[in-house]
Amino acid sequence: MKELPKLGPDALVRVSRQGGFAAISALARPREIDFSNCNEDERGRICSVLERCLPESTESVGRGDQRFYQVELRFKDKPDELTITIPEDRAPSELVRLWDKGDAKVP
Repeated sequence: MKELPKLGPDALVRVSRQGGFAAISALARPREIDFSNCNEDERGRICSVLERCLPESTESVGRGDQRFYQVELRFKDKPDELTITIPEDRAPSELVRLWDKGDAKVP
């Protein structure tokens, strides 16, 4: 299982919904949350949501008409990146709200 790296102010979280029978880019509605714009409580809530996603993460998503959420963790000064894919039916409700609202205050 993947481990969540320490996410500080240099992190950028991008959440999108992908897949489905007819993949339409407008429905992916990627959301980006720049941790430098978040206070420590907001970062903590988002990290908690992401930690809940890790056990649900799988490499085999997007088959047939299955939708999934893709979470990309990027770092401003590092080439490191972590991608988590979660089938839509196993995604925590907090992740769905985070994607839907694109707001660090949601979870």
